[in-house]
Amino acid sequence: MDAVKAEIIHSILVDNLEQAKTLIGPSPKGLKELAKLVRKTVAHPPPLAQWESPLPPIITTSVSYTCGIGCEMCNAGFSDKTRLFDQYKYLSLKEFDALSSWIKSASHVALVGLGETLDSPHIEYFLNSLKDKVSIVSTSGMPLNITVIEKLIKSQLHYLNLSFDGKTTAGHGGARETYTKKFWKKVGLVQKIKQSLKVSHPFLHLTIAVDHENIEQLDEILLSAQNHDIPSADLIYMVPHTRPLYEKSVFPQWEDSKEKINAVIKTWNQSGMHVRFFEKLKIEATPKTCHFVDKHIMFNLNRQRPDLCCGSLDMPLAIGNLKPEDYWNSFPFRYFRSLHFSESRAELPEICRSCWVLNPKNLKNSFGNQPRNYSEAICLEWYNHASQLKLEQKIGASASFFQKVIRTTPDSKLKGKAWFHVGEISLQKNRPEEALNHMEKAVQFCFDHALAFAYLSLLYRLVGKDKVQGQGKSPDYEYMNFFKPIHISDAKSLPSVLVKNT
Repeated sequence: MDAVKAEIIHSILVDNLEQAKTLIGPSPKGLKELAKLVRKTVAHPPPLAQWESPLPPIITTSVSYTCGIGCEMCNAGFSDKTRLFDQYKYLSLKEFDALSSWIKSASHVALVGLGETLDSPHIEYFLNSLKDKVSIVSTSGMPLNITVIEKLIKSQLHYLNLSFDGKTTAGHGGARETYTKKFWKKVGLVQKIKQSLKVSHPFLHLTIAVDHENIEQLDEILLSAQNHDIPSADLIYMVPHTRPLYEKSVFPQWEDSKEKINAVIKTWNQSGMHVRFFEKLKIEATPKTCHFVDKHIMFNLNRQRPDLCCGSLDMPLAIGNLKPEDYWNSFPFRYFRSLHFSESRAELPEICRSCWVLNPKNLKNSFGNQPRNYSEAICLEWYNHASQLKLEQKIGASASFFQKVIRTTPDSKLKGKAWFHVGEISLQKNRPEEALNHMEKAVQFCFDHALAFAYLSLLYRLVGKDKVQGQGKSPDYEYMNFFKPIHISDAKSLPSVLVKNT
């Protein structure tokens, strides 16, 4: 995609049709149908305006790309290495400062690591910039020592989120007894230093990735947490990314696992500890809403295209020079909200429909050995043939081959691309309603398809179709009620604590 074409698409996605019209000019090359739509709809109001949303209250940013623990379940790539890149280990101060316009409107800022968060040498700087926010640091706990703990306290960290999974080969420590003992010793050190300094912060919080190996240990883990003055815990799934990990997960025994986890949550909440499962007090078989959507945004490696969730969904728009509110309320975001929070979820992105959050019992489909009628290579051959026919203006034959790809390909992205071409063919036949339906399918299966989104935005303006179900408002979430603001006295002058370093 050349630079001008990319800028035209960008202008359309942020509702700047006047600029798109100027950039297209009188003689568009390769964008004939798009140009027609721009000229027809330049004066029309932006679609899905009711789905604009306030900026996200929660900002998450990765700050470290190193880790020495080597968890088998790690999907960031540390199961067999200690760093992701040779020349890039940590988020720089400049990169962090570039997030200031996003952080400004947030109430909560979470520092995480694609690796170990506390490996970053800049944690103190980051936290000192966040003193008017509810700050959260996630860690395995292994880097904690007197020096690190004192820095966290003096930097007025609100919450220290500790990841610990008990004795499971897939998780932190790989079921080693020595790791377990070391972890709780680190927790004890934090509490001892807090007591010595007469401070209550940071509050400790536990996150447990539940799998088939540790599900029977949950009561034991939570009892240890309670005995170490940890008042709250999140239970999450160990989300598999390989077949062996799937076999170790809770998903092969889904119903039984769900009942066990819900029983644990109920027991411990009744005892006074605050235990949740993804912000809920029980696991829902089919949650009405995604736990992640519309309340936070995550800045990882590609900081021009931040993540909306922990999955593989990619937005079709880069931030560029956009203000946060313009990016957050661009057409792709409004459309995304309309899919998630309206009454019907039939057109949710395929990535969402097959995700473990909304359909946990269906995760097995990602690791099954399902028979396929046609290989990916054959479907790709048909796709290329259809594309050539389209170039030759043999649109009838081209559409037939694209439909054949749609019916048979196992590749969602290829299916989305085929729907896109069928949509363009519908426009060539002057069938805008039909084209709109096809473009909806295109982005359903290939959500980062920027040109398909540009067409979709213009077709919404032209056809007048709007998703009127729902109230144009995302649901309330529990996160801010769980990690509440806490009063912290000035900790800059706190004395050093002379406790033996563990």
